[in-house]
Amino acid sequence: MYFYYVKNIILLVLFVLLYPTTYAQDKDFIRNIIAGAYINTGINQPIRLTRKYITEDVGPFHGGFSWSAGLKFSGMVSTKMRLEFGAGYSVHKVGFELSPPIYSESKTYPETIKAYNIPVTLYRLLNNSFFISAGVIIDLEQDRKSYWIDSQNGIGFSVGAGKEFHIESFVIDLATNMELHTMIPFNGVEYQQRLLVFGLKLGIGYRFREPVKKEAE
Repeated sequence: MYFYYVKNIILLVLFVLLYPTTYAQDKDFIRNIIAGAYINTGINQPIRLTRKYITEDVGPFHGGFSWSAGLKFSGMVSTKMRLEFGAGYSVHKVGFELSPPIYSESKTYPETIKAYNIPVTLYRLLNNSFFISAGVIIDLEQDRKSYWIDSQNGIGFSVGAGKEFHIESFVIDLATNMELHTMIPFNGVEYQQRLLVFGLKLGIGYRFREPVKKEAE
């Protein structure tokens, strides 16, 4: 049931973002090719998208600090839409607590999730350099001995909102964003755990100027 609602929310967000491109009339829009880097920091929380009681969950899951960083490359696909591809690396600190009455004393077992990431994000540009965004994230997790937290290999999604700042040929973008990892796991289990991340993303890029087209004489 939870997966059904989340899937519909994702489809709705993508429809809102993609709708304007369907009727784009200007075929000569400026591509605005940008190459740069990004860093994202925030907090995470492992979750299960089910109300069913899970026998193995004998204690609470603890979220922790998350960060990711990488390179990005983007270009305009219409007058208001930008498509961005990235390649990065992320680290997520999480934990699982075993506590009374099942265990004599409370103890939290920490785990660290490290993964290579391939984010693909679509930006809808608004007035005054504001934007909203939505996209997918492919996570390729490094080998980890996990006792309590499921593997996060899979495809997740992200949504965000922020503002661009233009300084000559440089573009700085600052945005709040939410990520839900492993919505489609590569090697998932029943009632797969997902990692929910709330963060602040900072990017900086260099905009390559397009050659001026000469008008036909």
